[in-house]
Amino acid sequence: MTKPLIACIAGFLGAGKTTALLAATRELKDRGLKVGIITNDQGDHLVDSHIAQKQGLRVREIYGGCFCCRFQEFVKNADSIVEEHRADIILAEAVGSCADLSATVYQPLRRFHSQRFDLAPLSVFADCQRVAAFFDRTDHGFTESVEYLFAKQLAEADLIVLNKCDLVDRAERMRLVSVIENRVGIGPVHLMSARQGWSVSSWIDLLLATKRTGTRVAEMNYAVYAEAEASLGWLNATVNWTSPSLFSPNDLGTALIRHVQQKCVKSNASIAHLKLIIATHDGSGWLAVADCHSQPTWTDLGRTAEVREASGIINARVSIAPSALEGIIRSAITCSSRELGIQWSVQDLQAFAPSPPKPIYHFHGTEKDSSYEELR
Repeated sequence: MTKPLIACIAGFLGAGKTTALLAATRELKDRGLKVGIITNDQGDHLVDSHIAQKQGLRVREIYGGCFCCRFQEFVKNADSIVEEHRADIILAEAVGSCADLSATVYQPLRRFHSQRFDLAPLSVFADCQRVAAFFDRTDHGFTESVEYLFAKQLAEADLIVLNKCDLVDRAERMRLVSVIENRVGIGPVHLMSARQGWSVSSWIDLLLATKRTGTRVAEMNYAVYAEAEASLGWLNATVNWTSPSLFSPNDLGTALIRHVQQKCVKSNASIAHLKLIIATHDGSGWLAVADCHSQPTWTDLGRTAEVREASGIINARVSIAPSALEGIIRSAITCSSRELGIQWSVQDLQAFAPSPPKPIYHFHGTEKDSSYEELR
């Protein structure tokens, strides 16, 4: 590669972007390439960042806004990864409620920083169950503005990745591809299971070889976009657990997720994404769910050894007011800890709704001479 390559990974909450990022990193390293990671969220204390760091990856974190709202910080972080670690490729995972990345990130990178970076196709992830829920118009529990956001994320993709394909049969996969193409009007759609490692290598082939990048700018109603983000409660928390007796981190994590799911059902709140990482002196493991009913399974270093101390990070994105979400999480921590006879303390907790997106730049087309606005 003559210049470092930036590959943005976008898509709605719970689409499996982090799992895909980790799988991509392993594949790229096997090909002899040095990889850097940029994670993104509306708040700090990110499960994704800790997962990547635990695996020895070169990670930079942007929080307090999307890549578009922190564009200069995005470029600064990309530069530092290249300078400090000689990264060949930077995988940048956008926050799951972010859209309009082509107009606000890819086009500015192409216009102002093409001498320093090349661009890989903008990959927008969607998982099979979410596509069926949003595009088949089932009772998914999210607002119409969230449906709008989901569709706009796909509409700007250079490459749509239909993920978690191991959870549905071939006939359903093919049906969902047709649904996406008919609804969004574009292709290609790449079928993949990041968790199973299926078709990850061919996705990487597309990232490294495809030259058509930032090819679509979707028309975006920012009032509806802001309404979609504001309809979701956002919560990040850090927790410590101690006990005079040994307890199982596996049992604790599974119980905590179960209690959150049960309380969300009682509150008529839909989970967009719920992640938990638990760390002990032996290592760490994480689990995640993207709805109120799925059974969580441990990923990475899910452990069986019992301990007397553990710490954790909780990231929850739920269709409920932030204050109500805080109540759900605190109650779930209390119930799951008491269930196992464990003492607990919440070290830090942030519960909020994202502020309206305010990009630095907004381009109106994909051509080299397309007009743009510098909004701040």
